[in-house]
Amino acid sequence: MSKIFLFDLGNVLAYPIDNQILYNKLNCKISYKDFEKYWLCNDFIIKSHMGLVSDDISIKELLKYCKSNLTVKEFYKIYNDLDATLFFDTLEIIKQLKEKGYKVGLLSNLRLIDYNRFKKKIKKINFDYLFLSYEMKCLKPSNEIYRKVISDCNCNPSDIVFFDDNDKNVIAAKNNGIDCYKVTGNNIKNIFKLYFNNI
Repeated sequence: MSKIFLFDLGNVLAYPIDNQILYNKLNCKISYKDFEKYWLCNDFIIKSHMGLVSDDISIKELLKYCKSNLTVKEFYKIYNDLDATLFFDTLEIIKQLKEKGYKVGLLSNLRLIDYNRFKKKIKKINFDYLFLSYEMKCLKPSNEIYRKVISDCNCNPSDIVFFDDNDKNVIAAKNNGIDCYKVTGNNIKNIFKLYFNNI
């Protein structure tokens, strides 16, 4: 019973955002390629995931870069209306683990606006741990975030089982001694059965 199971949010617990749909709704005057590069890599966006820049500021800069005529408030309305469906198989695994007495948690790179989109659903799951990058001021795949997780869980790193969809995050977690598996919500059921069939 000493294992602690942690799950990434995007593409593991929740369906990923369709960046093309978001781009289409923002009245952008730049190419999709330029939008996606900014959305994924810009310093303001990254800092907002670390809680070092407010979402208002990062979104204002995004809209400015995209030459969009939308307001920050209008962006939030569009963003909050995007698909927020959770993967059924991941939910079932979490439910099964909790029923058997295991502690479960979320470990994700996300901004406050991302958390707010899923807040009601996350609270309903009743996670034992919430490791959210905007609160922790650091991001996967940094060693810092994994060390904080290990410290807060107060256990051996190998007692933590983590499911993530990103190669870099998985490698970094393993390098810090965490038992980590690359999965998505589409194949997590098969991976879980393969390695944890006795649970």
